[in-house]
Amino acid sequence: MASTPLEEGNMESLRSSEQLKAYPVGRYQDPNNPYIMHEGHTLYRAEQSPRWNLNPNSPVAVPLGPTVAVSDPAQQLSPVTAELEQKIQQQNQLITATIEQNDRLGQEIQKLQDEQAKARESMANQEQLQQQLAQKEAELAEARMREADAEAQITPLVAPKPTLSWWEKTWRYLQTLKERK
Repeated sequence: MASTPLEEGNMESLRSSEQLKAYPVGRYQDPNNPYIMHEGHTLYRAEQSPRWNLNPNSPVAVPLGPTVAVSDPAQQLSPVTAELEQKIQQQNQLITATIEQNDRLGQEIQKLQDEQAKARESMANQEQLQQQLAQKEAELAEARMREADAEAQITPLVAPKPTLSWWEKTWRYLQTLKERK
């Protein structure tokens, strides 16, 4: 019958009622004006506004022309068309292919990370060898300098060749001329 009031029990199956809460508030100063004080009172707040219940709990009779069928949304299955089934199967195949590609790419990334680690280790070893080479070259240069210093200190101990005076040189020159004749 048109415009018939609903019973209280049936009301919640169609629309939920609003929820109100009361908060007792003591004296307080107005936050916008420091010259105003509010006396203690009760504050009422709507916590939840009324709303329609879109999930009915019980089956609803739906008129379908000359016959009446019972509609239970919880039990109703939507028919899947062949076209929709085909699309779902294509999507599943695409997902499978994507997963396989992700696995291959993950393996490739792991290989590249391993190669990168090996390259870093090789670079570290090369750098260490270069440092060792530079250290050995410095030690060799230091040893050569010590050897040169040692030779410089030893050389004065050896008697120097006596230098000939001008008259001795002249005498020897004359003797060589005499021998040639």
